[in-house]
Amino acid sequence: MTLAILLAAGAGRRMGASKALLQLGAELAVRRCLRALAQGGCDEARVVLGAQAEAVRAALPQPPPDVVLNPQPDAGQTGSLKLALARGPGRGAAFLLHTVDHPLLEPEDVRALLAAFERRTAGQAIVVPVVGGRRGHPAVFAAELAAELLALGDDEPAHRVVRRDPARVLELPLPNPWLARDLDTPEDLAAAREWLAGRAG
Repeated sequence: MTLAILLAAGAGRRMGASKALLQLGAELAVRRCLRALAQGGCDEARVVLGAQAEAVRAALPQPPPDVVLNPQPDAGQTGSLKLALARGPGRGAAFLLHTVDHPLLEPEDVRALLAAFERRTAGQAIVVPVVGGRRGHPAVFAAELAAELLALGDDEPAHRVVRRDPARVLELPLPNPWLARDLDTPEDLAAAREWLAGRAG
């Protein structure tokens, strides 16, 4: 059992639109993320909404995932993560953290990360993808690390927990370039759509 937490509360100011509602091929970004997470092996999903919450909620697949509302989405992603984890880290040994900023996640990426967590060595508690030497998203955390994430201040990034002890992090090289590239601007969106079109062709 693995819970996927998807952070989708931001307003997307640099993009000029909610990232969750961006059209990517035949899917909206939030639906694409949830499909990849489910097909990749996450059997629970929890989505944090904030900006344009009702529009994003209406775009969620049926049956809908567990929805958490962040009344202060401008405070940063850690606040959203803590609201999600306050409901618990799921029923399994690990939970996966993803953001809608990286909607070109593929099911095979999720499967690879979950498989790496299963074969991790003693002392390793976090699995992160690495693309071209750069860490990306999503990350898989052992359930017991929920307490460390909940202890962060809302202005402290979650990577503070990841970087706290390098020995407990397993880096997994993956080829998908979009695991380490945010969709922040209209230029990023155009590049993402071009990449998707190339894969479809």
